[in-house]
Amino acid sequence: MSTKVSNGDRFGKEQIVNSSLFTVKEKDVLNVILQDNKSYTIEEAKQSMGLFNNKEVLN
Repeated sequence: MSTKVSNGDRFGKEQIVNSSLFTVKEKDVLNVILQDNKSYTIEEAKQSMGLFNNKEVLN
């Protein structure tokens, strides 16, 4: 069984959050920002996480 992921493969939120590709902290962020009813490529998930992490905090 191959575990190689191609750039075009799409995954649901649960599959991404349960993946070994991300740390526990990253999985926490992904669990908050990804939508349950959508599918994402690994790159899209990483981009979404990057945008979230770089948002300015407002007081």
